[in-house]
Amino acid sequence: MIAGVPPPRIGDNMVEQPNQPDKTGKKATIFAVTSGKGGVGKTSLSVNLACEFSRRGYRTIIVDTDLGLANAHILAGIKPAKTLSDYIEGKAELAQIIENGPCKVKFISGGSGVKEMANLDDNGRARICVAIEDLSPFCDVILLDTGAGVSRGVTDFVSMADHTILVTTSNFAAIADAYGIVKVVVQDGYNKPIHCVVNRVRSPEEAEQVFLKLKGCTERFLGFDLNWLGLLPEDSSVEGAVLKRAPFSEVFPGSVAARYLAKLVSGLERFVAGSKSTPQVAKS
Repeated sequence: MIAGVPPPRIGDNMVEQPNQPDKTGKKATIFAVTSGKGGVGKTSLSVNLACEFSRRGYRTIIVDTDLGLANAHILAGIKPAKTLSDYIEGKAELAQIIENGPCKVKFISGGSGVKEMANLDDNGRARICVAIEDLSPFCDVILLDTGAGVSRGVTDFVSMADHTILVTTSNFAAIADAYGIVKVVVQDGYNKPIHCVVNRVRSPEEAEQVFLKLKGCTERFLGFDLNWLGLLPEDSSVEGAVLKRAPFSEVFPGSVAARYLAKLVSGLERFVAGSKSTPQVAKS
């Protein structure tokens, strides 16, 4: 840091969008995007949700909390100069790890291939949670792209969110692991909404069957009611966007997946404080 120059404030780096805290004291709505199993499309969904919220005029930031194995920056086409790893190690201020992403989304990477982040202790994760709260007055939506599984590195971030978006596919292991993450957080006292998205399905009927199976298990064995958010169909444009290192909703805006994504955001938009419209619940 240059001598005599004060460190940047959080708001100073929120360029291209309003960078002052909301005068009413309103804070961002925090959505945690999680899954029991890896490889179900959770990160792609996180990045594209963030882009769609931003296109609708919401100041949006995505935080990759898959610590040590962060890869959301790849799907967003970003090469982060600084990450949460630098912040935890005291090498960077919070404002200095915020990157500009596609669609004016702000982006914080968790660091990839960093052993210390993968093994971060309770105090380290608590520092990240505090940092996320510090960002809250400066934006409308915060999306946490969590890791997969049931470790504390996942459940701590799910617990701090206002809403959780649970991603699964019709794969039996993915459904079982989705139930597993719900079981762990509910038994830990989680009582906030969990919204289910079924990804890579061939039909709405297939998605409905998966959701009803999951919902039946959580109600019967946990006494917890899952919410239906919607589906994303199997669509070659999603994989095409991955190859382009860009969000599918940005490079293929007319794709079937992009249209279904818009429905998902309409279903979530009503939970954002001061929402810019009065949307209907998404239907598949």
